[in-house]
Amino acid sequence: MALPDGRLDYLLKRSSARRTLSLGVDDQGRVRVNAPMATPQSAIDAFLVRHLDWLRRHLAARPAPFAWADGAALPYLGGQLRLTLVTGPGPARLADDRLVCPAGAAEAAALAWYRAEARRVLGACLAAACRELGLAEPPWRLSDARTRWGSLSAKGVVGLNWRLVKATPAEIDYVVRHELAHLRHRDHSPAYWREVARLCPDYRAARARLRADAARLMAF
Repeated sequence: MALPDGRLDYLLKRSSARRTLSLGVDDQGRVRVNAPMATPQSAIDAFLVRHLDWLRRHLAARPAPFAWADGAALPYLGGQLRLTLVTGPGPARLADDRLVCPAGAAEAAALAWYRAEARRVLGACLAAACRELGLAEPPWRLSDARTRWGSLSAKGVVGLNWRLVKATPAEIDYVVRHELAHLRHRDHSPAYWREVARLCPDYRAARARLRADAARLMAF
């Protein structure tokens, strides 16, 4: 969309189920517009023009992209590691409180390490919660969602965001139990939240901490 001071690029999603226009900015800084199927482009353009000030404020408030520089702080299990860059190839490795990565491929090496750790840590947490609660362990997978910590598919497969491995063990446990509660209630009804409270009595505090820290944990 052309503007007097430049261009506004956005992702448009139309749906026959929608009745109104909505606007948002996702975790990657992309502008998203949801529109009813029959809404003319002129109405969408006018809607965007009316909300330009809101958009500019939200885009300006976004944090800068994560910098994979030597000494950068890397969240891990509620604590912090320091990124240490070294010459030469090789996988990332943990050395005390440092994550040692090759200088030429730090991001790729670190993300591979995080995903491997997430598979180990989140899998162990899911297994432990199921043992404690007397539940059969459901199949699960790592997810790469930018707006959700967990999910449950129609086939009963639990999805856990690999970035959860940056959160505290208590917050990880809450997300795991949140998804296990969906095995009994596939909605977010009062009955569902009663089940969450039964499985995780301290869920409100854990949920609040995750929400407050979401930008930092989702930074990469």
